[in-house]
Amino acid sequence: MSANNKKNWQVFLASLLLTGALSVVLLSGTSFSDEDIRTPIRLTAQIAFGLYLVILVARPLQQLLRQDWTAALLRNRRLIGVAFVATMTTHLVLIVYRYESQAELEFSLDLFGAGAYAIFYAMLITSFDGPKKAIGPKAWKLLHRVGLVWAAVIFGLPRSLDDLADPDYLKFGIPFAIAILIRITAWLRSRQQGS
Repeated sequence: MSANNKKNWQVFLASLLLTGALSVVLLSGTSFSDEDIRTPIRLTAQIAFGLYLVILVARPLQQLLRQDWTAALLRNRRLIGVAFVATMTTHLVLIVYRYESQAELEFSLDLFGAGAYAIFYAMLITSFDGPKKAIGPKAWKLLHRVGLVWAAVIFGLPRSLDDLADPDYLKFGIPFAIAILIRITAWLRSRQQGS
């Protein structure tokens, strides 16, 4: 087993244990208020967003700065992606529990969100060497690019013009805009160096 696979399995199994422990607590019969559940839902979204930003800027930062720490970020990007999916899984467990435990809430399937999870899990599976090799480098690159863009739409793009003035949105929007600027700067520099 490669070192990458071993690390990926360790992070994945640790996250399964944490999500399992959370599920046991939630199913223990303890009564939680809606706000008790919404707080960790928001927290897991914020953690996942932070991990996503690291994934988004790892390669551009290495292209721009060429430092030991940027090289380490890039080297560990796949592992960070596994942690991202683990965090999103915990987020999903909490959302499902919220709708199950709060009778006044009416569940409606968000196809865009469900599609995101399908892509995130496909990205997780292909973070391991065997499946990555099986789908080939072109399909792997396409899948992971689509996943990055899909996550960008979920985390970074405003749903309406009102979002642009909402402080809660700005906590996501401003760091996302900075990450996009870093990517654009790296892309422009690579174009200049290529010509």
